[in-house]
Amino acid sequence: MSEDSDQDLVEKSQAGDLEAFGLLADRYKRRVYDIAYNFTRNTEEAYDLSQEIFLKAFRALGGFESKATFYTWLYRIARNAGVDYTRRKNNRPEYLFPDDFPADESLLHPRVSNDSVVHPVEAAEIDKEIKRAISELSTRQQQVFVLRYYEDLPLSEIADILDLRVGSIKAHLFNAIRNLRKHLEHYVAD
Repeated sequence: MSEDSDQDLVEKSQAGDLEAFGLLADRYKRRVYDIAYNFTRNTEEAYDLSQEIFLKAFRALGGFESKATFYTWLYRIARNAGVDYTRRKNNRPEYLFPDDFPADESLLHPRVSNDSVVHPVEAAEIDKEIKRAISELSTRQQQVFVLRYYEDLPLSEIADILDLRVGSIKAHLFNAIRNLRKHLEHYVAD
């Protein structure tokens, strides 16, 4: 059964097959945890929020329609649960990135020659500055940037997830990159 597509597993889950839903949960548990952690910034609370997300997804599964992918639908549930968590805790996430997210090399072009090596301390400083700059983006710009460069999703799927037009996604992405370049100008090659 682990070879089944998401759609097959959804249909089996909707028919009452708990094992099929378990396979869907196993397939997406890391991604859901990452989303939850981005909101909670706490390991235990992220696990709790992940459980809450899967419980909400299970309860809402009867209403799932194949207009979007299962992950797009699940992401919306996760995002909404994260927003609810944030409201409950009355704190805004510092930024929507896991601590171990590597710097996006296409965004930054360090001013070093191809022959030189960036010292690990300098690389850690650059990574810290990137995360700081991302935390200063608007929530929408953070979401679009994370989904595009961290989740590697196509613009059309990001538009589905965030319920926006592709043109709006492009604008948010353009503004996010422009703002990041401005904040990181001393690290970006001319």
